[in-house]
Amino acid sequence: MDPDVANFGVVAVIIVFMVGSLLGMSMWAWRVGKKTPSRELPSPIYEQRLDQLQQSIDAIAVEVERIAEAQRFSAKLLAERADTPALPR
Repeated sequence: MDPDVANFGVVAVIIVFMVGSLLGMSMWAWRVGKKTPSRELPSPIYEQRLDQLQQSIDAIAVEVERIAEAQRFSAKLLAERADTPALPR
C-alpha cells in the first residue's frame, strides 16, 4: 500500500471525526441555550429584603464612621496632651 494513500485515509478519518464532534457540540450548545429560562422579575419579598439589607448596611457604615471619628478625636487629645509639659513639683 502506498504511504500517501494511507496518510490520506488517516487525514480523512480525522477530518470526519472533527466535523462530527463539532456538529455534536454545536447541537448540544443550541439545545442547552434553548432550554434556559428567561430572567423573571424578582418577587416583592426579595425586593423588600434587599431594601432592608441595604438600610442595615447604611446604618453600619454610619456607625463605623462615628467610631472612626471618635478614635481620631481621642488620638488628637492624646497627642496634644503629650506636647504639654508636665507641671513642675
